[in-house]
Amino acid sequence: MGRDDIIGMLFVGLCAAIGAVLVYSIVTGQRFRFTGPDWAGTALAIIFFGAIIYSLVTTLRRRWPNPMTGQGWRWPWSKDKNDSGPTSRS
Repeated sequence: MGRDDIIGMLFVGLCAAIGAVLVYSIVTGQRFRFTGPDWAGTALAIIFFGAIIYSLVTTLRRRWPNPMTGQGWRWPWSKDKNDSGPTSRS
């Protein structure tokens, strides 16, 4: 089980827990209210958006070419001059 699998399983578990609470709330008619500290919502929002920015930056860093090393990345549909695909003519 890789790192991506663990993150996915945690997300599925979180969704299942929230779904169970919502179904329980619908069936019993009980309303749940958050009685925790006020700063918890702000902290969760900061963590959420920080994780989005972190994953965006690390993905772009791995995907785009590094001009200092000369290693490039190309689009899957772009053809290289030396590429001998099915549409090339000899």
